[in-house]
Amino acid sequence: MFRADHPLAWTYHRGTSRWPFNMHGLNAPTHETPPFKEDLEAATVELGAPALPAATLGDVLRRRSSCRRFASESIELAELGSLLHGAYGVLATIDLWGEFCERPVPSGGGLYPLELYVLCQRVEGLAGGVYHYVPLGHRLEVVRADPLPSHLTSEMFLGQPYLVSAAAIMLITAVVERSLWKYEDRGYRYILLEAGHVAQNLNLCAEGLGLASLNLGGFFDEDLMALLKLDADREIALYGVALGKAATGDRCERRRPLEAEGALRRF
Repeated sequence: MFRADHPLAWTYHRGTSRWPFNMHGLNAPTHETPPFKEDLEAATVELGAPALPAATLGDVLRRRSSCRRFASESIELAELGSLLHGAYGVLATIDLWGEFCERPVPSGGGLYPLELYVLCQRVEGLAGGVYHYVPLGHRLEVVRADPLPSHLTSEMFLGQPYLVSAAAIMLITAVVERSLWKYEDRGYRYILLEAGHVAQNLNLCAEGLGLASLNLGGFFDEDLMALLKLDADREIALYGVALGKAATGDRCERRRPLEAEGALRRF
């Protein structure tokens, strides 16, 4: 049974359930939370004019599949920019109750609490390292300028060896107060739902660009947040998506890691 077998999950689910009696006192912000995150002192990399893949929705839905056989090839910086823009960029601004940024996923209360980071391994025109995406300017800011050790991503994501060959790993994080000031603990549910929307956009955009992807829910939280230089009291890591070129066009084969790689799994 849910309650007895998974008490932590049950406690969270019940604690964030809504009834008429616990709807009072919401929507009173304790302090102002910036809607975007940007380090004005960081070095930046311009991504060029943003673009979305031209493939049809039907095509990318039919083609999407997880990839565990990445070719050790680079992707282009323009492709990385298209992925970021399609996942969580600013598509346009409109006048609603003031200037409102239209983005490619829905967000509870229009608060958009998520941030995107890139672990760059093989991107033409972009040095290896860690970057943060600035959607308003469609550019990257440098978090760590040093190339990542060759097996760091594998170890960080619970020993998945095929990540070594991925061109980049996109990390989805959340500045939790952007949502929780309005929705309190239930806002955490909305944050997780939104991360799923963004990951699906990454999957479909990757297919539209002829690239492959693999969604990553397991990782060493503290180590990953240290790599991204996150303060866990303000921003947390939620989800990852590995991206790159598939080593095979066979849909079944690209799902399965090579036996030699699979033997290296330690977690």
